[in-house]
Amino acid sequence: MSRNPDGSWIFFNRKYKPVGVVTTDWADWGDPRHKIFLKGLGPKTLAKLAHDGVGSGERIYFYDDASNPERSTTNMDAYLNKLKILIGLKEGGSD
Repeated sequence: MSRNPDGSWIFFNRKYKPVGVVTTDWADWGDPRHKIFLKGLGPKTLAKLAHDGVGSGERIYFYDDASNPERSTTNMDAYLNKLKILIGLKEGGSD
């Protein structure tokens, strides 16, 4: 996921397209249709979501090649736990 200058977030897939976009065309991450403001994305939550446990910067990667959910049950469980965190967040202003 990537933080936009306005504090909103965009979720992208492994091809860097906004989640749900299935075209090979250029994707404008600034398009309001792809942005979401979420409450509760402070440093501790971002660290839990980040594959490296740091969670700083403008991009958060949920996994890397070594922790790809397709590689093991342990990796998949870790990924699903991150999705549970995201599902529990409320839409609204950023923390």
